Amino acid sequence: MLPTEPDQPDIRVSDAERNKVVDLLREQCSDGRLTLEEFSDRVGDVFNAKTRRELDAAVADLPIPVEYDPLPGTMATTSKTPQTGAQSRQSTAPARRRPVRKWIVGVWSGGKAKGRWRPAEETHVLAFMGGCEVDLRNAEIDGDEVVIKAYAVMGGIDIIVPEGIEVDLDGLAIMGGNDRRIKDVPRLPGTPVVRVWAFSLMGGVTVRSRAVGEARREKLERALELAAEKMARIPTPPAPPMPATIPAPATRFPSTSPKPGPATNPIGASAPGGTVTILFSDIEGFTEMNERLGDRKAQEIINVHNSIIRGNVGACGGFEVKTAGDGFMIAFDSASRALRCAQAVQHELAAYNRSHPEEPIKVRMGLHTGEAIRDNEDFLGRTVIIASRIADSACGGEILVSALLKELVAGTGDFRFGEPREVELKGLSGTHQVVPVHWTA
Repeated sequence: MLPTEPDQPDIRVSDAERNKVVDLLREQCSDGRLTLEEFSDRVGDVFNAKTRRELDAAVADLPIPVEYDPLPGTMATTSKTPQTGAQSRQSTAPARRRPVRKWIVGVWSGGKAKGRWRPAEETHVLAFMGGCEVDLRNAEIDGDEVVIKAYAVMGGIDIIVPEGIEVDLDGLAIMGGNDRRIKDVPRLPGTPVVRVWAFSLMGGVTVRSRAVGEARREKLERALELAAEKMARIPTPPAPPMPATIPAPATRFPSTSPKPGPATNPIGASAPGGTVTILFSDIEGFTEMNERLGDRKAQEIINVHNSIIRGNVGACGGFEVKTAGDGFMIAFDSASRALRCAQAVQHELAAYNRSHPEEPIKVRMGLHTGEAIRDNEDFLGRTVIIASRIADSACGGEILVSALLKELVAGTGDFRFGEPREVELKGLSGTHQVVPVHWTA
């Protein structure tokens, strides 16, 4: 039988002892016993700890004896019960490691790295006309940093880290954007650094910290306050400035369309943020119409079309993102207002067509709602791509919406919908459900 540990007084701990436990926790994270989020949580517990008993609780299930600094007139103490040689070898044996993942790929589909997984020393993430999610909260981290090279080509990559983790984002964006959405809190000392190099071509890479529960947030915020107080006493060099990305259009109109032109919005108007509804529209058969009528007459029809579109977009509070020939991209901060705008446009075009039956203007529209990456006054990402592809699936005079948008507005009772249908959207895997919107009186 092992000797029992005598009762120890509840002795208050020093900063040096807290740092010693953080170093031990870092070793356990590297060995795979702790995930990144578990490590972050326990570092928070350590900086909240006031006594040795509270420090012991942070490492109670780990095979790491903590040797505290001796008190005056005493010997150094070890918090753990003495172990036999066999037990010590068994408890300190490395935890079983998961295989290393060097690549996460989403080509016309989705790629994910979630839950308990182990990134390589340099992990590559590729999203080509698809999306990838890289969740580092429960990852097993080797070493003091995580290096991720992300390539988003007409797709999106979402990288999630725990709060209190330092993130370094660098790279290049061409007709896309790289976005850092990290909560502005001090870094927890001892936690690994996440370094991301991102290349975006008509796509986007986002690195963000995920919100946590209220109880854990309070504990973490208190730990960050204590860490900040301690770090404030240590002079640190200023962080280097982040490189600027190259602002450019987020999406591409069909290759037959003219170069996108400037948007027309009221002075002072700004693009909506957060969850947006994107509307794409274009005239069905406009190329043939232009061939038949010639440039001058076709331009007169375009002017009528543009006037109708812009008048209703302004009345419904939409934001014109861009226009290309006969096509528009519009953003709304409300799905209901976006649908009312689409219906109003179709009503006004129907009235025009009744008085001009020889050359009717038949516009097809596609709408989708979701989180889109905002780049100045432009948008990019999967939400934009889906809305564009839905518009391609519509017929002249038809409004098509995604199943998600339909569910968002169905409860209002303001709209009537047709039978849903399954369609293939170019560049996106599988079939997608779209729903026509009734707009006739």
